Amino acid sequence: ARGDKGTGRALLFLTPEETGFLRYLKVAKVTLNEYEFPMKKLSNVQSQLQRLIEKNYYLNCAARDAYRSYLLAYASHSLRDIFNVHELDLAAVGRAFGFTAPPRVDLAFSMKGGKDRRHNGQVAKGGKGKTGKLSN
Repeated sequence: ARGDKGTGRALLFLTPEETGFLRYLKVAKVTLNEYEFPMKKLSNVQSQLQRLIEKNYYLNCAARDAYRSYLLAYASHSLRDIFNVHELDLAAVGRAFGFTAPPRVDLAFSMKGGKDRRHNGQVAKGGKGKTGKLSN
């Protein structure tokens, strides 16, 4: 995010399925430090988060938009062998955004394979893939 010569620090949380991404970071000579957090030292704020998202309309809308954006970003990631949107646990992702059940979000995204691309039900020729829908 900082370019070729930029420096900075970042904290990255990966699921076990996403740890293959670390190979790419090592090739790019990114210094990595791994941290483990004992479960007994972590506070469980999940129920509080879910109540807050459920009761506050504006936070609910923001969480829904963030959830949708996350899924779109995940689906469009160039490292699809690691970040495979079809293997996401949508219920777990929804909980991470404060939902007791993930909101229904229909997303059109490009998949490897075909040459047609759909937008709002219309087929556009010359696309990079065929459209799939991701909904729960």
